[in-house]
Amino acid sequence: MSAHGAAPSVQELVRGVVALACVVGVRLLLERIGVPGSAGPLFALGFLVVAGYVCGGIAAFLRLPRLTGYLLAGLAAGPQGAGLIDSHDVKALMLVNTLALALIALQAGAEITLPVLRRSWWSVSASALAQLAIVIPGVGLAFWGLSSTLPFTEGLSTTGMLVVALLWGTLAFTRSPSVTIAVLAETRAKGPLTDWSIGIVVLLDVLILPIFAIVLGVTKSELVGDELHLDMLATLGHELFSSVAAGVTLGLAVGALLRFVDRERVLVLVVFSYGVTALCTYLGYDTLFVFVIAGFVVMNLTRSGAPLMSATESTSGIVMIVFFATAGAKLDLAALYALWPAVLALVVARVVASVIAARVGHALAKDPAPVRSNAWLVLVSQAGVTIGLATIIADSLPGVGSGFASLCIAVVALNTIVGAALTKWALARAGEIPQDAPGHDKPEHA
Repeated sequence: MSAHGAAPSVQELVRGVVALACVVGVRLLLERIGVPGSAGPLFALGFLVVAGYVCGGIAAFLRLPRLTGYLLAGLAAGPQGAGLIDSHDVKALMLVNTLALALIALQAGAEITLPVLRRSWWSVSASALAQLAIVIPGVGLAFWGLSSTLPFTEGLSTTGMLVVALLWGTLAFTRSPSVTIAVLAETRAKGPLTDWSIGIVVLLDVLILPIFAIVLGVTKSELVGDELHLDMLATLGHELFSSVAAGVTLGLAVGALLRFVDRERVLVLVVFSYGVTALCTYLGYDTLFVFVIAGFVVMNLTRSGAPLMSATESTSGIVMIVFFATAGAKLDLAALYALWPAVLALVVARVVASVIAARVGHALAKDPAPVRSNAWLVLVSQAGVTIGLATIIADSLPGVGSGFASLCIAVVALNTIVGAALTKWALARAGEIPQDAPGHDKPEHA
């Protein structure tokens, strides 16, 4: 089986499952006899690669996106599953996971060319404005309606409940560029829906940063008593400008490197990205945004676009496995089980609001039928950005934040697992997956 090759045969699946069972058996045996060093971050990384590889093949065999298999592999092996990988191992893999996200974002930025921007800028802008105007208040209203079933909202005043509901609606506005980009890379999709999908998830990821900061500031002012400072807008503007500048600088540097390096381009790219990822973490920049900008600059402003695409595509298989298997290991099944009625209701409310907003946006932009009929399916997934924002809320709002974050992580778990399959289905319905693509499904034209 290959990470992004054709769907495996039954014989290949059986061999993969047997190999995985042997790895699990050896791991359990070493643990039972107390062999030191039988577990740890290195084992966790290797095991997630093997398990993700096998489960990704099973998903492809079932005509699901491979990343669904990667997620389920991490979930099954992680602290909420069989416990083969504990929470300490997952935390130890965070920098590796961030590096994987950087490489995914770099490839995504390279897919956004100037012709694509010219074709889709108005459609993407109209959809983003509709999502902003409808999803945040709509899902916030649904949260308000469910507040009596949520223990952490007890004792809140009417104004307090209002700002918490608005904060939930803001998190519902987030999408998952990593999931969308991974599905597009796996399927090699091309067309209007593909162009729109890349543009919308990247734009929403940029918009969420200032919106979240403002709404969280208002919420903290109401619930905690912190003074609301308008100068935070200047801080946000500075951080956004710094991220753009860092992305442009990185893109020009990568473009120059790839011009002078003929061999070992993958190694150079990984080492360089690792260093920049650590620097972004230290400076507080949005890593995904920085690397998307860098990929765009390399593709459109240098002559190294083709070498960059070749290098990123050669690493995409293992990168996708590491990133999504680790993401699966971090998902919280306990919260999903404990709060499932509210989780399901909020997932449905978000989907309904997204559909309405998508219809409005497409009507304004007069988008073609494949985009109008299928685009909302791309907007279901959520992932690491949302979980990161939920963690900030947990730390910022004593008494409310912990329960709020648990509910958010449970919703994200469901949206992440379902969203990948819906994104692939949307591309197949739109007829944008090539006939020779891995795991190609016969499209059902809308």
